[in-house]
Amino acid sequence: MKCLVWNMDYWKRSEDNRSRAWDYIQTVNADICLLNECSTHPSQEYSVHSIYRQGWGTGVFSKHKLTEITNVTRGTTIIPLIKSHPESLVCAKLDLDGKNIIAISLYGKIDHDGYAITTLHRSLSDLTPILSQRRNTEWLMIGGDFNADVLIDEQQNDNSHRIFFDRLKDFKLHDCCKKFNPNRVATIRHARSNKPFENDRLFAGKQLYDRLVSCEVIDDPNLYELSDHNPIIAEFDLVN
Repeated sequence: MKCLVWNMDYWKRSEDNRSRAWDYIQTVNADICLLNECSTHPSQEYSVHSIYRQGWGTGVFSKHKLTEITNVTRGTTIIPLIKSHPESLVCAKLDLDGKNIIAISLYGKIDHDGYAITTLHRSLSDLTPILSQRRNTEWLMIGGDFNADVLIDEQQNDNSHRIFFDRLKDFKLHDCCKKFNPNRVATIRHARSNKPFENDRLFAGKQLYDRLVSCEVIDDPNLYELSDHNPIIAEFDLVN
C-alpha cells in the first residue's frame, strides 16, 4: 500500500501548475492520498473532500472505495464525530487486502489570530473518540501539513507544538518519517527562512507502522513550481 502526503499549495498556483501537480500524483499511483490545499480532480475515483474556500480544501483521495467516518461506535453508543474545523479534517475508511484502514487528512489551518496549533489541538480533541480505541488506531494513519514543528516552539518560547506531537504519541501513533530519517528532513521551503521545518508529517498505528517498508520526503526541483511543500511517500507491506 502506497500513501502520498502533500500540500498542493492550490491558492498560490496557476491553473497550469495545478494540472501538472495532479499529473504528478497520477505518476505516484498511490493507494491513499492525504492532501491539503487541494481541489477535487477527476483522476481520483474516490474522495472525501472538505472544501475550505475558492474550491480548495482538505481531503482523502483513493483508487479504492472510501467511506467517510461521521460517527464512532463505543459499545452500544453511537458518538457523532464533531469537527471544530471541518474544512481542516477529513476521516475516511477503506478495506485493502482484508485490512480495515482508517485514513485521516489533517490540516493545520492558521486561524484569525495567526495560530495553527490551536486548530490542531481542537481537531485532535475532536478525534479522541476514534483515537482512544486501540482497535481503531492499530490500522490508522493520519497525515498532512500540520503547520507545526518544535522549531516553532523555540521561536515562540513555549511547548504548544511539542505537546501536540506528544498527544499523538500518547495515542500510540508513530512518526513514519522518523523510522527511516532520524535527522531532520525539510518538508517546506520558506522564502524567508532556511531552517529545515518539518511541517508535513505522517503518523501511523502500530500494525501499519510495523509494516512500513519505506518513507521518503521527495525534494525534487521539478516539483518546486507546483508547491512550496515536498511530498511524503510511504509504502506499507500489508501481506507480511
